Amino acid sequence: MGHSREEGLTCPSVVWDGSELDWSKPREGRVFLRGVGLDYLKHEAFEEGYRRLIEEYKPPGRFKLGLFMPCSYGKPYSQSYIHYLMRSAIAPWLRAGMVHEIILTNAGVVPRELDEYWPYTAYDWNPAMETPEVRECYRRVLAERIEGYLTRFSSYYKAFAAYLRWDSDSWAALARASSRAGVDVVNLAPRTVPSSEVEEAGLGLGYEQDPDIVLVTRTGLDALRRGVAELAGPPAP
Repeated sequence: MGHSREEGLTCPSVVWDGSELDWSKPREGRVFLRGVGLDYLKHEAFEEGYRRLIEEYKPPGRFKLGLFMPCSYGKPYSQSYIHYLMRSAIAPWLRAGMVHEIILTNAGVVPRELDEYWPYTAYDWNPAMETPEVRECYRRVLAERIEGYLTRFSSYYKAFAAYLRWDSDSWAALARASSRAGVDVVNLAPRTVPSSEVEEAGLGLGYEQDPDIVLVTRTGLDALRRGVAELAGPPAP
C-alpha cells in the first residue's frame, strides 16, 4: 500500500476502497451511468447484477410479505426522501423482519440489502426523456427480470404486494411478470389522492414535480400501512 505526505504526516494512499460494495465487476466499474435508452436498461453492469441476483443471491430470510417499491432519484434509495417516508410508515413490520423491500428500476430488481452496492448507487434514468418506444422497452426488460425473481424466490414469501403508482411503467411490468409467473401481487397504492396532499408532501420545494410524490401523501401512506397490516398481520413484538 502506498503512502503520501500531508503536512508532516505519512498517510496511507488507500485504507478502504469499498470493493465489497461492488455487486458488479469488483474494482472494474464504478462509473456513473446517466442516460435513457436500451443501453441504460441492458448495460453490462445491470446485466451482470441481474445474473448474480438469480444465480448467487438468496433473500435474507423468510418473509410474510415481499413488497415491490419504486426507485428514487436519490441514491442509495434508503436515504431518499420518498423511501424514508415509506419506510417510516411500515417501520414496525420492517423491524420485525416481516416485510422484505424489493426496488424496481431500469437497473433491474434490487432487494433492499443491495441498495448501497454499485451499480445501484450510481445511475440516473430521467423519465422526462423517455419516448413511447423506450417506455415499452423498459416494461419488457423489467418484466423479464421480475419474472425471473418471482420464479426463483417466491418460496421465500407468503405473499407479495406492490406500492407503485397505478399508471407507472414499473407497475405495468410487474403486472405482466406476475401474470406470467402465476404469482398474485396486489397494489396497495391509492388510485387518487387529494391535490392538497400532493402540495403538502412536496414541502414547497418542488418535490411535487416527481410523480411518485403521491406515494408519500397522507392518503398514500395510510393505504400502505393498512395494506401491509392486512397482508402481513400485526407486527411482531
